[in-house]
Amino acid sequence: MSTPAQASPKPLAAAAQPARFLIVGAGGFVLNLAIFALLHAAGVAYIVNSVISYFIANAVMYIGNRYFTFRLGHAGFWSAYLRYMIVGAVVAGLNAAILVALVQGTGIDSRIGVAISLLLITPVAFVLFKRWTFRIRPA
Repeated sequence: MSTPAQASPKPLAAAAQPARFLIVGAGGFVLNLAIFALLHAAGVAYIVNSVISYFIANAVMYIGNRYFTFRLGHAGFWSAYLRYMIVGAVVAGLNAAILVALVQGTGIDSRIGVAISLLLITPVAFVLFKRWTFRIRPA
């Protein structure tokens, strides 16, 4: 029979991985918004801008998610990276679609719209990256 003290680490461990994903994601979010702002200032169209800024931030987040979030080693680095970029393309497409809906549908500034769209796709991205890219299954 387990005591409450013994049972509590499992829920904490289960919460740690999404928390680490959010930490890496927060860094990627800030990087994405910074790149988006720079490209916006340079006159790049917001849809193209959202895809470019997402892929740059996504490449950086791969390292963080691989080693910090999911605590994986070096084995399978490049095959997982290919899967990560494929998922990233799906997520970038969803992000661009949400961004277009926000900008054209509500008239919101694209710099605010990209922040909102990135936040909206985060849960989908977590599941896709965890289950398919890094192939981590529920226990």
